[in-house]
Amino acid sequence: MEHPLTQALTRIGDFFAGLCWRSLLGVYFLLLASIIWFIKSSYLPALWLDPVFGLYSLCVTVYLLSRFSLSLLYHPVRRGPDELPTVAVVIPAMNEQAAIETTLASIFALDYPQHLLSVFAVDDGSTDATWERMAFAARRFPNLHAIRFSHNRGKRAAMAAGIRATEAQIICFVDSDSTLEPDALREIIKPFRDRRVAAVTGHADVQNRAYNVLTLLQQVRYFVAFRVIKGSESIFGAVTCASGCFSAYRRDRLLEVLPGWETQSFLGREATFGDDRALTNMLLKRSRVVYQSTARCATNVPHQFKGFLVQQTRWKKSWLRESLIASTFFWRKNPVASIPTYASNVFPIVAPIVIFHACIWNPLVHGADPWMYLVGLYAMAVLYSLYYGFTRRKPYWWAGIAFVLLYATVLIWQTYWAIATARKTAWGTRSGRVDDGLGFRIIGTIGSPQPSGIPLCDEVERIGAETGNELGVAA
Repeated sequence: MEHPLTQALTRIGDFFAGLCWRSLLGVYFLLLASIIWFIKSSYLPALWLDPVFGLYSLCVTVYLLSRFSLSLLYHPVRRGPDELPTVAVVIPAMNEQAAIETTLASIFALDYPQHLLSVFAVDDGSTDATWERMAFAARRFPNLHAIRFSHNRGKRAAMAAGIRATEAQIICFVDSDSTLEPDALREIIKPFRDRRVAAVTGHADVQNRAYNVLTLLQQVRYFVAFRVIKGSESIFGAVTCASGCFSAYRRDRLLEVLPGWETQSFLGREATFGDDRALTNMLLKRSRVVYQSTARCATNVPHQFKGFLVQQTRWKKSWLRESLIASTFFWRKNPVASIPTYASNVFPIVAPIVIFHACIWNPLVHGADPWMYLVGLYAMAVLYSLYYGFTRRKPYWWAGIAFVLLYATVLIWQTYWAIATARKTAWGTRSGRVDDGLGFRIIGTIGSPQPSGIPLCDEVERIGAETGNELGVAA
């Protein structure tokens, strides 16, 4: 055991080291912010010649700098509930034979009392060996319960089945390709000490970031999206999307919104994606949703460009739908938080027009110089990159610049495609079992999940059930 004096000196050293680091970070932000503001203020004369586009440029600058500044005020909750709650981890899975066992093992390795923890996996009509992998894992983990759908019904149906399959106080959703840090569960329940909090989202890093350049770019994007955007939103208890990678909810609050969430439609079509954002929206109307940076997980991201573009289009469609919904009530929830939220709803729609105007229309028609706009864009990219480099101390800072370039040249234009194809509800990446004409039902169970109202087939496969009280109702 260390001598008390040694411990005291260590704590003092850590305090001053942290103080110096925060001071350095503050100076860095002020310097970079000053450079950006100088560049943009040099553009002020353009306000008189082109007031709409000049004003947009300044608004984006203020928005981004305010996000970064607010994120510096964010701190995770340090003290949790006086009594640990019962927790059920729900894992929707479809064609995840390569990752599902690793995910399950990481959950059962969590530093959380086993008698308070249960795991519910839902096989959403997989065509590979996902169910067999779950059954094999059940030999190692007696607290594992699972449900097998007759055919693919989508992530939302799988999540709803998991909610009903347990009576735990807290429901955690974990993507089937995510792995959790050992203390992740203890950390994510801490904000529930505040009864106003209905949902908590953890922090996600990219697990396969070293696979290629595309996955590395996504690592920087994920970090900034969580630590900056969600961090700044969390100050107001208004995180706009509890990530599907790893989030926790009060079950009683989920049951209040479950019927409307399950049957949500948009433009006359069933809502088949954007499940996490839709659920967050419904809870935000009456409760707080926060971010807990110390609850960490790692998730796999698309490593092929085609799959990445399909994912981004799907995300933009759900963002479009849920942004319209949030716009109807966010101003009542928190007037201060609503300003950047409404701004973030408008900027992606207007941005392609601005880029076309600054980089193509003005140079060709008016002979204007696009370099001032491009320098400003580059300065923003450097802001993202150096923030990642300083806070994570990783040699990947350049990836932030590369990602902003990718966003400005490719991803930003997807917004209009998402609008044009908003009524198309196919995932684009899902290829599960199709309906065999016998109706939606459960064809297999592991353990003893609670009834959910979903019919059981006549010859349901039962693995490890202690009693006849498996999930479902008689077919």
